[in-house]
Amino acid sequence: MVMENEYFESNCHICGGNLSHIASFSNFLQVTSDCRPWKTGGSLVLCQSCGTVQKPVTEIYLKEAEIIYAQYEIYSQSGGVEQSAFDSITGAAKSRSTKLVEWLTTNWNLPSTGKLLDIGCGNGAFLRAFGSTYPKWLMTGLELNDRNREVVEAISGVQSLHVGSIESLQDKFNVISLIHALEHIPDPSSFLHGLKEKLLPGGILLIEVPNLRTSPFDILIADHCTHFTSTILSKVVDRANFSVIRLDQDYIPKELTVAIEVKNGSGFSLEPQSDDNQEYTQNTHTLLHQHINYLQSLLDLAKSVPGNVGILGTSIAGTWLAESLHNKVKFFLDEDPSRIGRYHLKRPIISPDAVEDGYPVLVPLPHAIAVKVAKRLSHLNCNFLTVR
Repeated sequence: MVMENEYFESNCHICGGNLSHIASFSNFLQVTSDCRPWKTGGSLVLCQSCGTVQKPVTEIYLKEAEIIYAQYEIYSQSGGVEQSAFDSITGAAKSRSTKLVEWLTTNWNLPSTGKLLDIGCGNGAFLRAFGSTYPKWLMTGLELNDRNREVVEAISGVQSLHVGSIESLQDKFNVISLIHALEHIPDPSSFLHGLKEKLLPGGILLIEVPNLRTSPFDILIADHCTHFTSTILSKVVDRANFSVIRLDQDYIPKELTVAIEVKNGSGFSLEPQSDDNQEYTQNTHTLLHQHINYLQSLLDLAKSVPGNVGILGTSIAGTWLAESLHNKVKFFLDEDPSRIGRYHLKRPIISPDAVEDGYPVLVPLPHAIAVKVAKRLSHLNCNFLTVR
């Protein structure tokens, strides 16, 4: 069984409901969202009312998250260059930020001038991509620290990197973006509700989060406290008194891309509202069981291969698998030119063309995607290993 009977001592940070442990989770190594090995163990819980999968936001969790963010190094595998999103069939590559700007441009007729706030802007990848398409917009980045201030403020169109609370920002914006930020925030509905005051009339929020339904590796990320499905994200948005304008699943593989706008009226209560969605909760329990079985099967497959193996990819899945297998992993295989020739976890990152014929290469991707990738790269004649 995946789930223990005993309830966790805290409550759901989405609806206030009771939480149950995911028993098998403690067997797995965790990684940080900037792709560093973390530690084995930790707590993963499922709300018995609303069905949200989450990390309990305890004092221990908050302290560990603080340590992770103090050492954060975004896109270290590529020297700070944003990772590419590859089409699993054609292999065509674009950065996530470029694809998100294209998504906005396709679905909205944004004016030629305006103001953008990017929350959790990192080293400015989205600001750079957005400014290239909308050069007359004024842009602001927001971060926990000023480590990347010089880089961000050098981007054309960026007014400033703001370090501190959102409340202390005096400006209002046409677009506010949270790209891989909301999953880090302990009370996402309250956080979103607070952004209403920072939106200009007719403004939108752009949200990008991992999709739990298609990404089993998301539960392994130590500093993600909410693991979103489209159902849970829509619930969080609704409670914050926003409406979903558009929600796309896997526009970017294994992610949810969402645009929201403010509802009319107040409609928000700071008090959590317990749900009773037993069917969804049971379905999510089944999904977690499948994800955990997949992760264990991937480890078992790798260990069953005689000798060393390679791993396709250098992000969350590849980092977790390599560190879990220790010295068994000889190299990483990556199609991203910004990563090829570098090292990750003291192992070389090589191009697909450099792999020896017949060499075993693990593909830590959901099966449907893994099969497409393996088929596209079948001319390499290496032995791609996947798990259903």
